[in-house]
Amino acid sequence: MTNFEFDVLGAVSNDYEAAHTICSGLARDLGRPVSVEEVVSALAHLTKVGLVDAFVYDSSAKAFRQAPKVAVSPSDLWFMINSVGRAEYERFAG
Repeated sequence: MTNFEFDVLGAVSNDYEAAHTICSGLARDLGRPVSVEEVVSALAHLTKVGLVDAFVYDSSAKAFRQAPKVAVSPSDLWFMINSVGRAEYERFAG
């Protein structure tokens, strides 16, 4: 995991987050511009390796549900760390 991916993993460790909201927080924390594409790329990798889960918000049920396996635009997804990601995050932080 890269340092940037670790920062993104930390950004989704306490709540559901969308890529655009992660950008502003990371830009502030890192003291440099952070693009949505950079965050989406990190989230895609973290999801692929099983550290983060992707969700869609179901407004009729007012709840998050696991994203379907079919392609969904990253701008429509929310992300949250899972138990495997939490263990990896703690190992990497420690």
